[in-house]
Amino acid sequence: MAETSGPSASRLRRERERTEMRQRLLAAARAIATAEGWAAVTIRRIADHLEYTSPILYQHFAGKDALLRELVREGFREVAQRLRVAAEQPPDRLLPALARTYWDFAFEAPELYQVMHGLDGVPFGTAETPQEARDAFTLCRAALLRVAAAQGRRLDDPDGATDTFWACLHGFVSLAMSRRIAGPRERARDLMLGAVDVLARGFDR
Repeated sequence: MAETSGPSASRLRRERERTEMRQRLLAAARAIATAEGWAAVTIRRIADHLEYTSPILYQHFAGKDALLRELVREGFREVAQRLRVAAEQPPDRLLPALARTYWDFAFEAPELYQVMHGLDGVPFGTAETPQEARDAFTLCRAALLRVAAAQGRRLDDPDGATDTFWACLHGFVSLAMSRRIAGPRERARDLMLGAVDVLARGFDR
């Protein structure tokens, strides 16, 4: 097959280079947040980190809020992908698998989790839920319906059950991140899994 050439090849190369640059900017923001916290992340700091000038960054993001919104989407996109894999478990292992997957994601990429949920002083919020977050919610909702069906139960309020499940996971993760649960991190994880088991048995009440 002949290689693409001419204007089309130039356009594809520019698009690839733009995508790569955006990813470098996002990675730099995460690196600064990991080292110093999100309060330290500014367009100027990102530019200095990459040895670029600030105007170059504004060619890719209108400002810090736009960059943070992209990180929120990136985080929910990744957690949704992981939850999709975990959702392949049979019903009797499904909810613990989702909970462990959510926990592992949060502590493997804590700086990303923080910006997704406005933690650690992230000066950012959005009134509109990103589609990627809706996708993750939909995956959890389908999992809860599947578990209930396998147990011969009916969820009268699937959205409420999903909100409760998500709140349980996020509550334990955020408390563990801020070291508000005594003992090692594994203890907080085990408490979360115990709460998930209780929720799974009580959704039909």
